[in-house]
Amino acid sequence: MGIKITVAAGNSAAEDKKRADFICSGSHDEAVINQAISLLTKGGTLQLLDGDYFIEDFSNEGNSAIYAGYNDGNARVVNIIGDTENKSYNTCFGVVLHVPQKTMQAMDESLSYRVFYGCSAKPDMAPDWFTYTHVNNVNFENFYIKFFDASRKVIGIDCSNFGSSMIKQVGIYTDRYFPDRFLHLKPATPVPGSIGVISNPSSNDEMSRIGMDTVCAGGLHTAFYINETDKLIMRTCTAARCCYGYIFKGGLKTLTLLNCSDEGNTHLPLFTVKPGRPGHISNIDFNIERFNADYIPDDPEGNNEPHAVEEFPDSWFGFISYTLQGEAYGLKRFWKEGHGRNITTVNQNHSRSVLPEYPEYLETFFDPETNKTLTYNGKNWVDAMGNTVK
Repeated sequence: MGIKITVAAGNSAAEDKKRADFICSGSHDEAVINQAISLLTKGGTLQLLDGDYFIEDFSNEGNSAIYAGYNDGNARVVNIIGDTENKSYNTCFGVVLHVPQKTMQAMDESLSYRVFYGCSAKPDMAPDWFTYTHVNNVNFENFYIKFFDASRKVIGIDCSNFGSSMIKQVGIYTDRYFPDRFLHLKPATPVPGSIGVISNPSSNDEMSRIGMDTVCAGGLHTAFYINETDKLIMRTCTAARCCYGYIFKGGLKTLTLLNCSDEGNTHLPLFTVKPGRPGHISNIDFNIERFNADYIPDDPEGNNEPHAVEEFPDSWFGFISYTLQGEAYGLKRFWKEGHGRNITTVNQNHSRSVLPEYPEYLETFFDPETNKTLTYNGKNWVDAMGNTVK
């Protein structure tokens, strides 16, 4: 449980400043937030009151701004929570953490930077077989992170060095994301390494909490980089107008997505693994939108493949059900040909009464004319005997 420390922004309401333990000035607000975190040696809650916070210094480990340190090797849980839930694209009340233009322009283009990050050191533990983890368990809720643009390798929340993390009702965007999206403007081309969230790596810990609930990212190169996670559940998360909405790096446990969205991204998910370590996914009600290619960012690396791709074909297993709206870039099915063959993939828009024109691999259809169940083998529809039928 721990204690609660309250921080107000420079433009927070007067009554909020009266009840705050710390008040930011609107310049280098990360220093105040870091001071508050350093006081939570036994864990606790950092309550950010409504207002705009400006993040300008990235001098901690991993070029990070807001940093959970080693804490003398003592485990703790830190909850970073905004006061009011942001509601809509045309209202920006609540807590917003800004990485302003001057800060981004001063960044080294060759380096990666992180708004939230943790200490990489792990405490010495015994016995030798014990799988120890990072000392900081950090949870996030109810705020926006806004980058001036996606011209630098900036990561919103990098959970790589957290023992566990729950992220809830958090949005990570560029300043132009909402105007570009709702005025139907072409997004600026983002640089690779501009990322919304990097998930916790596999923790192998039955008691750890790792999840994302209503987390949204837009206008970046990659919205979600899911890094060998262990039993992660993502619910109602949205990736929009990025080059990659989702990159999945497989681990040994199942990744589950429930009612998540892939809206106007250049590519469908990229599935990768360490060689010899398969990936497992269950993706239910995945909503895909591809209405107009003019409103989708260009890939700076020139990759024009819109379909989902396995870096190592046949390395992922599981189930995906999806709906597809629009056909920008000629997208009419989920997988690039020859990929995803070990994942049962279901287009929920396909009618049972009409033979699908663009079926997925091993999709079935009952033909009422012949009273036969047909299967699509990747090239043709065949009957139970393997005879090409349609």
